[in-house]
Amino acid sequence: MSYVITLLRMSVGSAFVRPLAASSAVVLMLANNLLFFITFVIYFGNFSSLRGWVREDLALLVGCTCWAFGLAVFLTGGIRDLANMIASGGLDGYLGRPRHPLPALLLSQSIPAGLGDMVSGVLFWTVFAHRHLAELPLLLLVGTLGAIVVGASATLFQCLAFWLSGAAVLAEELFEMFMMVAYYPENPFSFAVRLLLLTVFPAGFVAMLPAEAVRDADPRKLVACAAAALVYAGLAWLVFERGLRRYTSGSRIIELR
Repeated sequence: MSYVITLLRMSVGSAFVRPLAASSAVVLMLANNLLFFITFVIYFGNFSSLRGWVREDLALLVGCTCWAFGLAVFLTGGIRDLANMIASGGLDGYLGRPRHPLPALLLSQSIPAGLGDMVSGVLFWTVFAHRHLAELPLLLLVGTLGAIVVGASATLFQCLAFWLSGAAVLAEELFEMFMMVAYYPENPFSFAVRLLLLTVFPAGFVAMLPAEAVRDADPRKLVACAAAALVYAGLAWLVFERGLRRYTSGSRIIELR
């Protein structure tokens, strides 16, 4: 644990070496999220609900998404650069360490804009979703479980670089699609799409199910969120381990065996 704390301290500290730039990124991300929510404000100004979801429900869901994504990239910003590290041979410097390379890779950088997402999440919960402060611990819990799913999914996408050349662009596109889908409730989607969002492409565990767990006060959905976080985190670890067997260091290239 002390090793992880040390890595976190170093990555977050380096992110705020230029405090003005970092603070600007936080403020701009907060403003961007508020502008995004105007779309829903306009929609609910003309329609009372979206298949049973009212504006407060959408604010709850968007808040969960913002917190999950923000926490993931603020603490484990390395998830956005893992494929490039694999393709360029950048893993070499991590494989020689006595610890497992994955934590150091994920915690290798912190993205300050993620803090703006986290602040946005709290604002959406308390101001727009009208959730009580007494519910904040539960909201932080489900949001953090969603962040684990975000980090695990991003790691899985980035690990495609072990098998595919030039996978960095594909991994980033998959991640952008993943987060875009997470901003919307499941109701407009068909059963097949909803099933996909809770299995192969688990965006439903980022905000949809966590928001429903809070809105419906359903402990079964909360347990499902916790189980999903454990399963996808474990899967990401296993896939990374499998990919390492295909990685050859030395000349900073990938050799597919």
